[in-house]
Amino acid sequence: MRNRLFTSLLAGLAFAAGVAPASAAVTLRGLLLDDGPRAGWFERYQDSRQGPETVDKTSQTFKVGADGGLDLTGISGDVRVTGGGTEIKVEATKRVRHRDPAEAKRLLNDLRVEMNNFNGRVEVRTVYPRRSSGRDRGISASVDYTITVPPGATVSVHSISGDIAVSGVRGEVRAETISGDVNVDRATNLALAKTVSGDVTARDVGGAATMVLSTVSGTVIGSDLKVRSLVAGSVSGSVRLSGTEIERVEAKSVSGNIDFDGPLARAGRYEFSSHSGNVRVVIAGSTGFELDADTFSGSVRSEVPITLRTMGRDDRRRGTSNRAIRGSFGDASALLSIRSHSGSVVIAKK
Repeated sequence: MRNRLFTSLLAGLAFAAGVAPASAAVTLRGLLLDDGPRAGWFERYQDSRQGPETVDKTSQTFKVGADGGLDLTGISGDVRVTGGGTEIKVEATKRVRHRDPAEAKRLLNDLRVEMNNFNGRVEVRTVYPRRSSGRDRGISASVDYTITVPPGATVSVHSISGDIAVSGVRGEVRAETISGDVNVDRATNLALAKTVSGDVTARDVGGAATMVLSTVSGTVIGSDLKVRSLVAGSVSGSVRLSGTEIERVEAKSVSGNIDFDGPLARAGRYEFSSHSGNVRVVIAGSTGFELDADTFSGSVRSEVPITLRTMGRDDRRRGTSNRAIRGSFGDASALLSIRSHSGSVVIAKK
């Protein structure tokens, strides 16, 4: 079901962009697991429906200096970017399927990768073959990219179907896809990691201002994050944050759990909310905080000794049923706000 939905979505996006239907044909690579018997079955299914896979590889190197930039826009295929060296090296693997070998070769030649260097900023674009006749119906085409950039380079990657991985980059990183996972590690200036259907993972990363980790259908995982402000969210998945050093956190989920494990900054602000999931906050360090936690139909429990503040009649009613806690711990220098509609809330000390 998920594959059929995203196939329709991709075709719709391509149509909206003014691309001919055949040029918008994409493979389902990245939507299924790459190992196991199911993957083997799917390859055989593609062979029978669309023909065997035809592959062609191309590469190009650009001299950009220590602080160049990469701007890549793709439609279908995985993208991997790694920091290292003083040049930008792009390796592209084109893949086409068609039942007619001659037509597959023609389509492979028409599937182009355009690369240009504009004053140290390398732009990479995928140009898909257009339909020449009714014989092109049912083709699939994708381009996988493996790219090396200087560690100080800025990286911007946009895709529709495929995974994105970025590692070892100090420049600003922005990575977006519609169907696929986004993984970023060892990046000191991550601004955005976003997908619609897939997981978002950020490990050992930092940011100068605000970092956004977002998915609609998937899980957000952040560990060893160092940033002034973090916005993390999922609609149908969980949000898990650990080992973070952040002054301001806004984490939301509609139907998933939220887990936070880390220290609070003095004068920091931390907001966690889930409609139908549980929220668990494990606090490290000695920073005091003001707590405002409640749930509509779950329970609220604090393993940290909270000095309760005077409550009104409605608050007292909710408090006696373990559905709200309002008070402070220590010097109350940080603000901790937790909301859940039908889940439970736990505040613990590490």
